[in-house]
Amino acid sequence: MLNELYTLHRSLTLFRVPVEQSHPWVKRLGRKGLLIAGLDVSGLVTAIEYLDKQEAVSLFKIQENNHSNFPQANWTAPLWQLNRESPEFQEWQACPAKDVRRRAELLRTACAGAAVAEGQDHALSRLRNFCRDLAPRFADRESEFAAFFFLIERTLAPKVSTEEWVQSLSDAALHAAEGGAAPLLDAVEALLAGEDKVPILFDLADCTRFPCRVASPRMGGYFSRQLNATEVEGTAAGICALSGVEMPLETDKMPSPRLPVLGDTVLMSMNPDTPCQMRYQKTGTDIFPLGRKTARALDSALKELTGAGREGKNWKRIPASTKKKKSNLLIVYLESAPLFDAAIAEMFTGSDESESRYSALCAEVCDALKGRAATDSPLLHLFVLSKIDPGRVQVELSEAFTAEQVIAGGWEWEQGARNRPALPLKDDDLVPSPAEVMRCLQMMWERGGASFSDAPGCRLADVYDVRIAGRQGAAVAAATLLRMTLQRTSDLLMAVGHALHRGGKEAWKNISRQAGKNPAIAASLLGITLIKMGHRKEDYMQNAAFLVGRFLSLADTLHAEYCKGVRKGDTPPQLLGNALIPTAISDPNRGLARMLDRIRVYQAWAGKKGSGLARWSCGEIGKIANELAGELTPGKRFDDAERAQLLLGYLARTGKDENRVEKGAKE
Repeated sequence: MLNELYTLHRSLTLFRVPVEQSHPWVKRLGRKGLLIAGLDVSGLVTAIEYLDKQEAVSLFKIQENNHSNFPQANWTAPLWQLNRESPEFQEWQACPAKDVRRRAELLRTACAGAAVAEGQDHALSRLRNFCRDLAPRFADRESEFAAFFFLIERTLAPKVSTEEWVQSLSDAALHAAEGGAAPLLDAVEALLAGEDKVPILFDLADCTRFPCRVASPRMGGYFSRQLNATEVEGTAAGICALSGVEMPLETDKMPSPRLPVLGDTVLMSMNPDTPCQMRYQKTGTDIFPLGRKTARALDSALKELTGAGREGKNWKRIPASTKKKKSNLLIVYLESAPLFDAAIAEMFTGSDESESRYSALCAEVCDALKGRAATDSPLLHLFVLSKIDPGRVQVELSEAFTAEQVIAGGWEWEQGARNRPALPLKDDDLVPSPAEVMRCLQMMWERGGASFSDAPGCRLADVYDVRIAGRQGAAVAAATLLRMTLQRTSDLLMAVGHALHRGGKEAWKNISRQAGKNPAIAASLLGITLIKMGHRKEDYMQNAAFLVGRFLSLADTLHAEYCKGVRKGDTPPQLLGNALIPTAISDPNRGLARMLDRIRVYQAWAGKKGSGLARWSCGEIGKIANELAGELTPGKRFDDAERAQLLLGYLARTGKDENRVEKGAKE
């Protein structure tokens, strides 16, 4: 990860992109609701607010280590040693959750007279000790951010005992809960009587008197500026392994910025307690000498690109290939303009708002990139970070593309999605995004589309080798994706084709509702991979494999018409063509021989009493049979590309059959 971040840092420096130097202690709060505790001039808590997770994530704290945090701390609950067998406690527990005011009153009664819980004195002492360390570094009470100075001063109020402080926090919390909403009551109950840590952000009770309150996103920049300005260079100098410049080295620990998707992320993690990492007798920061200034610059650059305002432009969530519910963090930037204001990250993943607009999104971004193609550096750098365990993050993918490759690749991807016949599906015009492809291939469809099991997905590198023009491994990646698409989705595509032939809502009942847009995604992916392997629809739609698929489709149509006319609508569970698809795929000559033997009775009926559609189907079957004559040599086996063509031929609708789009397919 350090190499990728250093490349980013050099781009920011080379093209003079201003980045505020953040301090590694300054961390963004987690995505979790919290309590804001307002301190008065005496140092007691007199006001409590609740902040939901959407707003909380925009705020900052100073964290030297897991035990030194301010102004936000994860407070150990409960505040009180409550008697869980007492009538007051039992009555509070029995009160309905929707009766917020009554529950708060009963909790107050249950806490009355209780002793302060063990550990509260230690927690408050630890908070004050860290404030004492910070006080000299935030001594300017006249600045715009003076509220933080007064917060430190009030936290260190000498006359406030632990019992008084805890009682003030409890009273303020209960008073707020009595007139608040359910989320606030839940947080207050967790603080007073729970067994887990509760996040509390400390602020001033009279915060409106100050230009900027402590619970403001603007405080993050102030924290970094003050900490950097008062930093003491106390480490030994050495050669930075990245920059090659002599400077004070980082000997304590690497920065660990809090990133979207991944959370706290240590830039380089080498645990000295892991024996295998002592092979070369060095571990921790000794294994890779990094200058403190360089480490801070990398931390600042990463925070700049992963800020909330850069989502979709420089970073985006991307599905992990290994686990369906896991996500990785994709980071991308244009070398000559790292903060380029276009949705580049969404182009490499997909849009959360509407995946169906992926084609339009790519067009917008490509138009924006065309103006950058002649600049100093048209390179786009992309890397994907994956959290492999709570303490370690690794680079799963690191690539660089030119703007021309991305622009050409977007056009080729869209053309590939059209490299197939029209299908009677609601989402037939869909151009899938990389995220949609990843999610689609994580589902192994079984039992005729009735269910699926989770499966390892494709490699993101393979998707980008196909998505980006001019990649050396494009043909191999396309073959890999094609094989996986066939393995994962063949059952679903055959089931969809079968339902289209049977007609009506009943035919779709056995197909899982979770299939969603997957049939259209899979069909488009077949077209994309086929064109990358040199198979264009203008050519392969004349080939034997596609014609066999059409033959099976027409056989289904004829069989369905026969059931309507002779069996009074009593259709068997599986139509003739659909039943013979597996045989035709493994041995096309045998499959067609069995088909011709079984279809005669339906052809005879069509010639005498059949409907117009049945007679048309017979005519088309005859034409295809003539075209296939001599095309299928003895022992012929279809490869992956031909199997895909067969499936597309089976799903395709042409001629008189084209307008028979069943209502069930659109629901």
